[in-house]
Amino acid sequence: MIKIAASAVALTFLAGAAFAGPRDQKKTAKHVDLKICPIMLNPVHGKGGGSVTYGKYHVTFCCPGCKPAFAKLNKAAKDKKIAAALKKQNARM
Repeated sequence: MIKIAASAVALTFLAGAAFAGPRDQKKTAKHVDLKICPIMLNPVHGKGGGSVTYGKYHVTFCCPGCKPAFAKLNKAAKDKKIAAALKKQNARM
């Protein structure tokens, strides 16, 4: 009887851990830091001209004028600019 109770307790803990895993991962998802300005494709030093979170990216701009320029773009244009900046950033590493 004690073995059955101990097994039940152990299975309860294992099941709880299995269900808790995916939820914890979603809460701790990190953003990718983009340190190449997507508008001018310049490297950004320090805080630059501001930043914004776009999807899974934390985008930093090289000057104050780039942030509003990025905001005016449609989704397809933003995605294209992000891809170009990522390509340049990855080439520098």
